[in-house]
Amino acid sequence: MTKKSKLNKLSEKEKELLKKELEKELYNKSFYEFFKKAVKVLEPATQWSFNWHHEYICDILQEETLRIKNNKQKTKDIIINVPFRSSKSLMVSVCYPVWSWTQHNQMSFINLSYSASLSSDHSNKVIELLSNPWFQNLYGEDYKLNYEHSAKNDFKLNCGGHRISSGMVGSVLGKGADIIIMDDPNSPKDLSEVGRRNTIRSYTDTISTRLNNPETGLFIVVQQRLHENDLTGYLLSNFKDDWNHICLPATISKNVSPSSLINKYKDGYLWKDRFSKKVLDKFKITLGSINYANQLQQEGSVQEGNIIKRKWLKTISLDEFNFMLETNKINEHNIKWEMIIDTALTAKKKNDDTGIMIYASILNNVYVKKVFKLKLEFPELIKEIINIYNIYKCKIIKIEPKANGLSVIQQIKRSTKLPVKELPNKGKGDDKESCLNSVSPLIESGRFIMLEDLSNDILISQLTGFPNEKSDEMVDLTYYALSGAYKGNFNYAML
Repeated sequence: MTKKSKLNKLSEKEKELLKKELEKELYNKSFYEFFKKAVKVLEPATQWSFNWHHEYICDILQEETLRIKNNKQKTKDIIINVPFRSSKSLMVSVCYPVWSWTQHNQMSFINLSYSASLSSDHSNKVIELLSNPWFQNLYGEDYKLNYEHSAKNDFKLNCGGHRISSGMVGSVLGKGADIIIMDDPNSPKDLSEVGRRNTIRSYTDTISTRLNNPETGLFIVVQQRLHENDLTGYLLSNFKDDWNHICLPATISKNVSPSSLINKYKDGYLWKDRFSKKVLDKFKITLGSINYANQLQQEGSVQEGNIIKRKWLKTISLDEFNFMLETNKINEHNIKWEMIIDTALTAKKKNDDTGIMIYASILNNVYVKKVFKLKLEFPELIKEIINIYNIYKCKIIKIEPKANGLSVIQQIKRSTKLPVKELPNKGKGDDKESCLNSVSPLIESGRFIMLEDLSNDILISQLTGFPNEKSDEMVDLTYYALSGAYKGNFNYAML
């Protein structure tokens, strides 16, 4: 009797059971096949296309799970550097633990990210996959949450599998795991020396000691590069021989690791469907050269010298400015010139100056008309602010709420009817270096333009000299002008 005739004799229920067993067998043999199905279940509206790097990384991870299941000693831990939007978190932080439980149902994981909220998002996805009817139909009650131990960020399965999620700098003291995954360990919003050092210290002082069995347990770092001294940079600089480094830049470069993977690049591209020449050319503009080199090419770069290059700073004459207005049919009287102020703590303190910038946002560019650097006592400062406001016909005054800024705001409100408001507070970890780095792509792409004026020397000197220039009030003002104009929509680090 042929196989076909045997199948025809099966009942519908028997056919469903057979189909189910065949599907389970396929996933048992291939994490990659499981991943392809799981992401479609999790994100059914997404038009999924899969690339060779998905299969390569899945196969590497599969080998590690089976090694741990068989209690074999590890050779190296794993670092994976890939561009944003490469499905790295879905693959490593979400689908990998779930598939591993189907192979070794008591395996335990700790998943860490630069923020507890991001790690929690990954945890939610894991729970969503575990509870999905497709998964439950295949694997059943053993893979449901154990409700005696089912906190969102610290849960167990009925079969014994365990997953903890936390921020990198959060506490995992007293807790351990078979596999510890650090997914985007460095915050793209805090690449300051202090921020990077805190991440590294968290790894060295706490996380590095949390494997249940250091001989067989596994560390996985998966991230897009952000800085020469991010966690990847630290580990490769100090413990290179202990790590299997998988590095997949968006286009072929010397950074491809292992180098044999160069042969898998199609026309020089990692994933042409996602990162075509057109897409990458746009990212070069929006991200700027340094962020592009890090996040897409995995360079692990730092600024060569200071953050802002002199050649990036664009200056035009008043005639050129007026021609631009005329060409675009913009009435000069409709331009909203704004005054932003970074007040000094005290006029008596050395190198402590009040900075003022007059600027306007026009056609997706920021135009700077004039900057001032003042060393004045409080009464004289108020008078000068009012004077500058009237001379340049400003529409609003915005003041940074630090130093004596709040006092200046209150005094202007008491003594005048001028429109004045507080600038928004910067986020936690947003030091001057991080802020200037975040808007540097806009400056590099020519969206920050100075009208010819002698005061430009102050602005140019401080921007190109930072962080070595003693005066830096123009750094904050430039950040506020650009971030206000673009509402922060220029950072692609979390895509």
